[in-house]
Amino acid sequence: MAPAAATAAVAAPPPVLRVMPLGDSITYGVGSSTGAGYRLPLRNLAAAQSRYRIDFVGSQTSGAAAIPDPDNEGHSGFLIDDIRNGVDGWLAAARPDVVLLHIGINDLDRSPDPTHAPDRLHTLVDQIFADKPGVTVILQGLIPITQGLQSDPVTYNNAARALATSEQQAGHHLRYVDPAAFTSADMADRLHPNDSGHAKLGQVFFAALDQAFTDGWATSVRSKGAANEVAESGRVRWADFDGDGRADYVVINANGSVSVWLNHTGSWQALGQVATGLTTNAGLVRFADFDGDGRADYLLFNPNGSVRVFLNRGGDGHGGWLDLGQVATGLTSDATSVRFADFDGDGRADYILFNSNGSIRTFLNRGGDGHGGWVDLGQVAAGLTSDSSRVRLADLDGDGWADYVLMNQNGSFSVWLNRGGDGHGGWVAVGQVATGVTTDASQVQFADIDADAHADCLRTNANGSVNGWLWNGGDGHGGWIDEGQITPGF
Repeated sequence: MAPAAATAAVAAPPPVLRVMPLGDSITYGVGSSTGAGYRLPLRNLAAAQSRYRIDFVGSQTSGAAAIPDPDNEGHSGFLIDDIRNGVDGWLAAARPDVVLLHIGINDLDRSPDPTHAPDRLHTLVDQIFADKPGVTVILQGLIPITQGLQSDPVTYNNAARALATSEQQAGHHLRYVDPAAFTSADMADRLHPNDSGHAKLGQVFFAALDQAFTDGWATSVRSKGAANEVAESGRVRWADFDGDGRADYVVINANGSVSVWLNHTGSWQALGQVATGLTTNAGLVRFADFDGDGRADYLLFNPNGSVRVFLNRGGDGHGGWLDLGQVATGLTSDATSVRFADFDGDGRADYILFNSNGSIRTFLNRGGDGHGGWVDLGQVAAGLTSDSSRVRLADLDGDGWADYVLMNQNGSFSVWLNRGGDGHGGWVAVGQVATGVTTDASQVQFADIDADAHADCLRTNANGSVNGWLWNGGDGHGGWIDEGQITPGF
């Protein structure tokens, strides 16, 4: 490791805003040549600034050939009430920081009651704030030149503007923005904008989003746990058991039971046995935050490769466990090829499969089978080695997304920062961040032991003691802080 005082600590990465484009076919991208609609020009504008990054979220994908991040919540043909009927589940699954709302044109076009569309909008907005207090909603008015409607979009927009005023008075972060001036040249058909029209929608949304960030409305809450699950097969694990942001010392005993020592930064509190366990094969057990509450849950691989989860409610004698049952059928019976790490920064551990050629496939956790399912991202990394034992998935830059850490043959570590993975934002090559402390990959793990949202380097010695180096930017960028022996081992 480089000395701690090499340089000043590297600056924190910009926050990542989880942005949900919510609406109907216009949000989905209908009318645009790319299929990505206004989301593509919006993303390009956001990428040109450095104060924050945006991550589009939602259960839909469209325009994937043109935009690296095609997620959205656009539903062609939906009325306001259709959106309201689905929004509870969509918000729970995607956990947006910001909602970009553009809805109502179908109500004005073919609803049996177009006059009361603003009332239905009000109900929808109230439901969004009830579901996710503190979220920022940016509501863009309907395109005023839309032809052949039963009701005037200008009247609807006036009501939407008044709604924003009343919601702000109630303490909610709702901002109404007028659409840009449209002409017939900006329309693909009677209802949908073309590329130039979508560009105008995107520019208006970006200006409002940027202002919301400046005003402190649009904020990102970084998830705890440094995005990783550590020591996937050994008896000693590092996982945040009590949700304080510090990785605790977890031991799977020979009889399968689980004991925990809580990390209090400089001292350890013996919690004792927290689970009787379900197997004596430690390689079939994972500890990872499945439900996003900050506490590591108990995950069990069944012989057929399926995964069963017990949610951590404090452990035996401290609140117990909640059995979710089977949450994934699984893709392999080889437990060594599967990791659970937070790939998209929503606080929940995702299912990550290492293929035999070293490439990585990711399934985003939306609650698991029967509880919201999974989103298949496909291959997110070609990989750099077929030896998955030399790869760690850990959040080094503190943005909540698990990065790709490779242990080289000489013991040094190289890092690629996760910006969404192949086809979804890519990776940023940082290069070597540590000369290393051993060439034995089984001795080294990465876990956040000081609750600063950055994964630290841990080496388990032959006698069971553990040495720690706190992340301070890595070699050449602030170095590491040598903590020496942090525990004699238990």
